[in-house]
Amino acid sequence: MTKKISLKIFKLIFFFFLTGASLFARELSLKDFIHLAIKNNLDLKASQEEVKAAKLEYEAAKGARFPRLKLEEYFYRSDIPSQVFMFKLNQEDFKASDFEIKKLNNPSARNNFETRLTIELPIWLGGKIGAEIKAAEFHLKAIEDLYQRKEEEIILEVYKAYLFALLSKESIKVAESSIAEAKEALKIAKARYEAGTALLSDVKRAEVYLATAEESLVRAKNYYSVAKKRLEVITNTFLGDFEVAELTNLPEVNLEKIKKVALENRKDLKALEKEIQAKKYSYRSVLSENLPQITAFASYGLNDKDKPFGSEGNGYILGLGLTWKFDLGLTTLRKAESELKRAASLEEKYRYLKDLINLQIEKAYADYLNANYKLKSAEARISASEEVLKIMKARYQNGLVRMLDLLDAQTQLDQARFGRIEALKEIYEAYAELLFASGLIKEEL
Repeated sequence: MTKKISLKIFKLIFFFFLTGASLFARELSLKDFIHLAIKNNLDLKASQEEVKAAKLEYEAAKGARFPRLKLEEYFYRSDIPSQVFMFKLNQEDFKASDFEIKKLNNPSARNNFETRLTIELPIWLGGKIGAEIKAAEFHLKAIEDLYQRKEEEIILEVYKAYLFALLSKESIKVAESSIAEAKEALKIAKARYEAGTALLSDVKRAEVYLATAEESLVRAKNYYSVAKKRLEVITNTFLGDFEVAELTNLPEVNLEKIKKVALENRKDLKALEKEIQAKKYSYRSVLSENLPQITAFASYGLNDKDKPFGSEGNGYILGLGLTWKFDLGLTTLRKAESELKRAASLEEKYRYLKDLINLQIEKAYADYLNANYKLKSAEARISASEEVLKIMKARYQNGLVRMLDLLDAQTQLDQARFGRIEALKEIYEAYAELLFASGLIKEEL
């Protein structure tokens, strides 16, 4: 008996939890989604790996300044007189009898295990190391700028997905209002039909209109569900049952400020500047291969006739080396020139991007102005349509207009309401495109 009671209590608690979760679904703001996306978005995580790779390349370039340690082990076997003589010398194994002419001219084959530990230190490599470090440093900074631009792209993507969710949410409200008004029109039509002052066709038309409004509601709810799912995909976060918070204030645009800071803030433009510098340093790095190179080295060696790493004989050698080579096939010069050509290509892209940024700002601002005008027009049409609908409803009840006239007035109102939602969405989208084009989207949002 107690088990059955416990089970019922558990079911009641579980049911309350489910219904409570739906009744009190948490409301998430645009900033919530942006923070989640910056933290969890998979595309951003991929870009983070690119930044890490560029950092490792930079550290690798700096590492070329440090000495290199090399451990080698060789095995030789020879009966060539000079080689056998050298083996015995290095193994410190000469005897007086080894200087007999017959043994010197026809020695027996001999083994030699040579162990060598060498340290090499670059003194000057024609500026190659310094140039490679600077090239890697500028490339790293460019990748970091591109990562920040990728963040801005993700923020814009979140913003647009959020706006689509809001549009769908507002469309649900409009559809619900349309259903309520369609039900009222159907109620009036039925009352007049029963009183013999209206045709059955009026009732049927009202029913068709109600069915269409209900279809719009289902469609809006489905779109809202998809929009919320899209936000989960972009943020790479399961959010459960949630609602999107409404945007309250209409954004205001200062075009002069945006134009002024656009070329200073665009991270992809800054990245191009740094990649151009990286290519110029790469040119110097390649060209340095035709310049003198000086290295210091120290080597300690062991020699043994029986085993590797043996030490019957040992010794060291220190030295400086000067190398100066010139490629007669002009391979090095052409490789260096190719780096300059790549820098020139990036400079052309840089100039094109500057022009494109100005065009993007002008277009987004034009879209913003158009959307504001569209909003004012929609609000004026809503006000007028509400008055028309009120009049048509009263006139229909008095038998002065047809059901078609009443439903046409209702349709005009619905279209105006949806037009207002679309205009709001377009205003916010144009504002976001302006911020994105100027590189201010992260700072402002």
